[in-house]
Amino acid sequence: MRLNPQQAGSMLLSVLFIMVILSALMAAMVTLSGQSSRQLVYEVQALKARLTAESLLERKVFDLLNTITQIEPITANIAGCEGEASGSAPRETAGVTQVRVIATGTCTGSGLTVVRHIEVEVIE
Repeated sequence: MRLNPQQAGSMLLSVLFIMVILSALMAAMVTLSGQSSRQLVYEVQALKARLTAESLLERKVFDLLNTITQIEPITANIAGCEGEASGSAPRETAGVTQVRVIATGTCTGSGLTVVRHIEVEVIE
């Protein structure tokens, strides 16, 4: 089958055009994949930091329920995350003793540091 001289090379141009379009689509997919991976790492680190803060908060509240004046900070390393929970000085108002507890979880990894704070009040 012979092509007419006016059509010679048109298939090559079509193939090149399709290759350029497909390479642009692939570059966009790679960029989106990288962003998705970074977002996933951030979400995992944020969850680990929050769970670290929650676990130390529960431990500190339990300590305060035994002795409301026990305000010394507690620290721990849980699943690679640093955590601290501390209580404020006990405050008495209308015969009720109240302590504010602040727990912090900090996770560092993959060039990312995520910090979560949780605050509650314990009333005796």
